[in-house]
Amino acid sequence: FDVRDMSFRHGGDFAGIRQKLPYIRGLGCKAIWISPVFENGRNSYHQYAMRDFTLLDPRLGTLEELRALTSEAHALGMFVVVDVVMNHMG
Repeated sequence: FDVRDMSFRHGGDFAGIRQKLPYIRGLGCKAIWISPVFENGRNSYHQYAMRDFTLLDPRLGTLEELRALTSEAHALGMFVVVDVVMNHMG
């Protein structure tokens, strides 16, 4: 981690979350709440600087990976909540 490199961010991507779903479900959780997934500014590490509400941020993964995450969560009896904050634009 280099604090001067603004491309680094907290958290992970869709594939990483998907890998952890069985563990999260095993803890008794029935839902996950993920940060906004829309395209963000390059220096936004927190995902609250949306630039386009119609495109996924490629740093998080692809639409297919998001769909796979959601499908696996549903197969485990879990919900996926996507945080959307309409008044945060970068």
